[in-house]
Amino acid sequence: MNRGTGRDVSVEGVGVVRSFCRICIANCGILVETDGDRVVEIKGDPHHPVSRGYVCPKGRGLADAHHGARRLRSSLVRREGELIEVPPDDAIADAADALAAVANEHGQESIGGFMGSGGFIDPAGGYAYRRLLTALGTKQVYSTGTIDSVAKTYVTALMAGTTGLIPHPDAQGTLLVFVGSNPVVSHGQSTMFPNPIERIRAAKSRGEVFVVDPRRTETARLADHHLAARPGSDHALLAHIVRTVLERGVDRERLADRAINVADLEAAVAPFDLERTIAMTGLTAEAVERLVAAVHHAGRLAVVTGTGTTMGPHGNLVEWFAWALMILTGSFDQPGGMWFNPGYFTRVDRRERLPRTRLDEPGPPSRPDTVRLMGEWPASLIPDEIEAGRLKALVVFGANAVTCLPDTPRVMAALAALDVLVVLECDRTETAELATHVIACQDQLERPDILALDMFAGQWYDQFTEAVVPAPPGRVPAWRPVSRIASRLGHDVLGTDPDTLDSVDVLRLVSRGGDLDTLRAADGPLVEAEAFYGWAEPRLPYGVWDLAPAPLVTQLAELSGPPAMVLTPRRQLRHNNSQMYRDGEAAVALLHPDDASELGIRDADLVTVTSATGALTLPVRVTADNRRGSVSVPHGWAGTNVNQLIGTDSLDEHTGMPKMSGTPVTVHPTG
Repeated sequence: MNRGTGRDVSVEGVGVVRSFCRICIANCGILVETDGDRVVEIKGDPHHPVSRGYVCPKGRGLADAHHGARRLRSSLVRREGELIEVPPDDAIADAADALAAVANEHGQESIGGFMGSGGFIDPAGGYAYRRLLTALGTKQVYSTGTIDSVAKTYVTALMAGTTGLIPHPDAQGTLLVFVGSNPVVSHGQSTMFPNPIERIRAAKSRGEVFVVDPRRTETARLADHHLAARPGSDHALLAHIVRTVLERGVDRERLADRAINVADLEAAVAPFDLERTIAMTGLTAEAVERLVAAVHHAGRLAVVTGTGTTMGPHGNLVEWFAWALMILTGSFDQPGGMWFNPGYFTRVDRRERLPRTRLDEPGPPSRPDTVRLMGEWPASLIPDEIEAGRLKALVVFGANAVTCLPDTPRVMAALAALDVLVVLECDRTETAELATHVIACQDQLERPDILALDMFAGQWYDQFTEAVVPAPPGRVPAWRPVSRIASRLGHDVLGTDPDTLDSVDVLRLVSRGGDLDTLRAADGPLVEAEAFYGWAEPRLPYGVWDLAPAPLVTQLAELSGPPAMVLTPRRQLRHNNSQMYRDGEAAVALLHPDDASELGIRDADLVTVTSATGALTLPVRVTADNRRGSVSVPHGWAGTNVNQLIGTDSLDEHTGMPKMSGTPVTVHPTG
């Protein structure tokens, strides 16, 4: 939930003065009406150039989240086994002393960090947090990116030589293909997709929209075509399309100047003829050929992938073939295809070359064969490092480890075994309940912000907003405890005494010397352009794309077929990760009527879903929207935690990604 912009307008009512502030949540501009420290109403901002009045569910439910029962009003410190409320300065000092004691006994490398969505969307807090971990010199650095989207990062590094490229669909393109992505609910993953319904309708008016997904999702209902491919087979469909593009002809001479390993790509996709593709995907020949024809007719296209593929065992392969398809068709960095946002403040386009990403750093001692990517180890290995005694203290920033890491019982036991567990949070989460120290942090409405991830934004722009409502005394901006902890450990992460700074001062550091004052003075967002083309390809670190990286070629050759019944993930409109924005949803498993009939299961029955790791009991909804051979369970719930089914015995060999999707399971009636 990114925020930005604007000026307050006060309106006098009967006995109150209400303030309307323009802000941005997840690239959706909204107007927030407040009454003192209360959020009264949230509505769309029709003048916002990106969302044009659309409000996503996260934005509509922001007041409920802000005033929710789990919101922390004060910091907590564990005393004699119980978490007790203490003033924030006392909690911060106690946490800093505890971490210093660990550093003195075991070394600073025994202190680790785990950041999640709450940290990623806090630009000032995230800035201080990353600098703290760098200053410590610890390799125990983790984030939720390695449990839902690491395939994107890894394949980008392999094929482009850098992770500094985030592709976005051209708003004027004529062919849009979603693979395992449901932006009507998620509003994008890495590729932000604000106002999805209107954007999809506009795309249909210009051309065609395809959705490849085993479930008939909310996005699939809007699309021109839905291809309900068998879970885990998306790579085969994309490989077949790549093969047809190569067979029907590309400009080989121009391609030779832009890419390497063309022959290896041809060999890799050669087995994926129409017959094999149909057998693997379960699609009809007509459906496959319709998509192939659309690709050839459009010339350029945009392929948007999501957690439906990146969280599965074939995520690397899906990303590989999606990128190969867009490189072959000249769709990257060109109108009609996909563009790369250089970031309003990040401005990677100003570099002579994009920064190279190293892929030769080993993973942790518990799994050295995995790569250390972007300075991180796979988060699924946190319990391994704790159990081995190498990770003694953990600072968790905006992440609910209990509900997002695989093998829940093991995660909880490992966290409880830490010498120190410091949690920086807005809510009293399940992870906070295990902590030694919980620092109550300000949320998006209580702090000034700019767009936290400017390269992920759907347009090339940024925004600023002052705090919308005052924070109670017990809540502090996250950068403050981080900087004080750093000082106690002997490090200056902000360049000066943190007690002399405010949040705007820290945002100046985040802006990398950019003109924050101009952004701050603007009555709304400052948009550089809707899209920016032609800058990325000339700045590739090695000057060319790699169409067939050796690790992916090997992984494809070693691939095995999918099991009979697999687990698939699902996001929900009112429930994001582990945060509920509005009431009205529950954790329900989706099952196809034919599967239900064979298993003797009826709609609304309680079912038990069992994997090699554990079991989960929850109600079932029998629906033809779900493909045969799969059971769809939403992520993020504590009581019905899907991670009880996910093990760490078969992680992705390169990235350490757990099989959050595609895990073999059985389903049977409960009782």
